[in-house]
Amino acid sequence: MHDDVPTDAGHRVLHAIVGHKFPGYFTNAVDSVLLMAVGDDVLVVDNASNLPALTDELRSLAKREPRVRLLLRDSNDISRNGKVGGLYDACNEVVCYALREGYDYLHLMQHDMQLLWWDESVLQRAGEIYAERPECVNISMFAQPHYSSLGGNLEYVKPGLARLQDYGLTDTGLYHLERWRRHDLRFLDSETAHAKKYLDQGLRVFLHPTPAVGLIPWPAVVRGGQIVGREVERRHQFLLRPLSPGQISRVKEAAEPAELESLGIPWGWACLTPYWATDLRKIDYWVYVYRDIRRRGLLAARPRWERRGLTAGTLRGAQRRPRSGLWPALVQPVWYAVRRPR
Repeated sequence: MHDDVPTDAGHRVLHAIVGHKFPGYFTNAVDSVLLMAVGDDVLVVDNASNLPALTDELRSLAKREPRVRLLLRDSNDISRNGKVGGLYDACNEVVCYALREGYDYLHLMQHDMQLLWWDESVLQRAGEIYAERPECVNISMFAQPHYSSLGGNLEYVKPGLARLQDYGLTDTGLYHLERWRRHDLRFLDSETAHAKKYLDQGLRVFLHPTPAVGLIPWPAVVRGGQIVGREVERRHQFLLRPLSPGQISRVKEAAEPAELESLGIPWGWACLTPYWATDLRKIDYWVYVYRDIRRRGLLAARPRWERRGLTAGTLRGAQRRPRSGLWPALVQPVWYAVRRPR
């Protein structure tokens, strides 16, 4: 094992959740980390949401939970990045805090994610990857949606271990902080910018073989300072159903990392599957639907409602995302294209 890889007995982990707006998503993510990652420290970063009720709730949480530290940012500059605003400024502050406080690993999540399970084996496996791959500073921790496999960005370097071909650094996941310091890394103004810069420098991002994080499917987002979509409301303890011990065992024993659709089950609400993990203002969704049909056929690839998390299995009265089925996926790309300045 490389000398810079913390031993299993000695690592210190900081889980950080960064969010802007959407208090339901935010508190869901924080609650999941507090429940699953027992004993680890948690940093909660509100990126200038300017929502007094959310601020009060986060402050109350930090007072109740000794493990929680709270960072309330007062600015979210969207001038450099209309898609995510000042997200990367916030992430850089998180890394500075983790380095200053002497943590070995930083696990960074965004607030439309949820921790589905966590135990010592997650870090053990990550440590093995870091030991085998000195070019790795960042391990992606979330289960990849089905459509990710159709994008051509995954490359298996050996059975069970894949890397993202176009990324030297991503904006979520588990970070090896000593290597971060040694390479003098920094999140830049856009995902593409830091992905390419550090890829060109020889860094590589690998997928964790036993993913522990789920993306909230069909999320509401903020784009250009405006809210697009509506967040789903919690009907149970979490938005996604936590994994049972049996499911965790199957994740650990699987030959390949599980897809999000098999792990992230909407709990008390329904959504279309295969899942979509961002907004619908561009034609990308339909591109992936087309690719999926080409691969699996029309019957297998058709979008359908995911009902496994509904108590009665029926859609009647259930929250749905998208609320109107595929209509938003049809209308929004056209509306976005018409409104774009020529």
